Amino acid sequence: MKKILMLVLSMIAAVGLVACNDESAKTGNEPVVLKFATQHPVEHMAHKAAERIKARVEKETEGRVQIKIYPANQLGDASQIYEEVIRGSIDIAHITVPDQYDSRLGVGFIPYIARDYDQIREVFAKGTFIDTEMAKMHDALGVKFFSYFGEGFIGVGTVEPIENMNKPGVEKGLMIRVPGLDVFKFGGEELGFRTTSIPYADTYSALQTGVVKGWLGGPPNLNYLGFRDVIKHYYQFNVNFESTQYVMNKAKFEGLAPEDRKAVEAAFTDEGQQSFLMAESEDQMYRKKLAEAGVEVVTFSTQELEAFAKYVREHAWKRLEKNLTPEIVNGLRGSYE
Repeated sequence: MKKILMLVLSMIAAVGLVACNDESAKTGNEPVVLKFATQHPVEHMAHKAAERIKARVEKETEGRVQIKIYPANQLGDASQIYEEVIRGSIDIAHITVPDQYDSRLGVGFIPYIARDYDQIREVFAKGTFIDTEMAKMHDALGVKFFSYFGEGFIGVGTVEPIENMNKPGVEKGLMIRVPGLDVFKFGGEELGFRTTSIPYADTYSALQTGVVKGWLGGPPNLNYLGFRDVIKHYYQFNVNFESTQYVMNKAKFEGLAPEDRKAVEAAFTDEGQQSFLMAESEDQMYRKKLAEAGVEVVTFSTQELEAFAKYVREHAWKRLEKNLTPEIVNGLRGSYE
């Protein structure tokens, strides 16, 4: 009888433990762990931002939401990561969003989306045209858009001085490498450069051997870290802006408790908006480093940058309407009025 009584008591205890576990799951006592994939190495300012986001979210949700960061493309390249965010196998990403699902997703790289940092902070602010439209595009794919993340204004590094440097649309006397996307190609051409598309990995040797005399596609940090030994001049044209995006699987976001959704969205949005100040500081720091390395650094006045922007928007943007649509291009024009 004692053995039978002990067995019954054990079964009751086991049932009670299962019930408690079920109740814990229902009340959300088990933390939600979000997989956060990025394309940035741990030395990059974006990884430091990711660590700040993790700490803030876990503090403000009192541990109900935890974030595990997978940096440096550990979970795949940007295209793979975005596809997994759509599927829900990756929860959050900080990547250069590919345009394979919607060609308009690349609008952030349109030439002279802004002439300088004062303007870029206005164009990419929350509630602006591009912010609202980007949220709609992602939403249609089952993705929640938080914010752009600024990484720097793109200039042109060259091995020879350029001609007519402050005259848009006038021949610059050099063939330069551009990425194989029209948003970069058309911007370079309308400034007055002859362009050719060469893979990034081959750009250094192309500059060394004279295949090209310059390259467009990187802000000051990339020119310093990857090309300071081969370029002799760096021109801060601000022709494109290097930006990435914070995105999350929509269903996973909406599955969080309301107060936790608020904390997660605020952490990513605030860090994204703060990034433009960090990027401006990085640009200044690496232009100084370029100069210290013996590279001539040329910057332009606000009036000169405005003249570049006005000319390129007038000529290049019309050519880009096919992929970006007239509605997006014309809506973006209204951002400067």
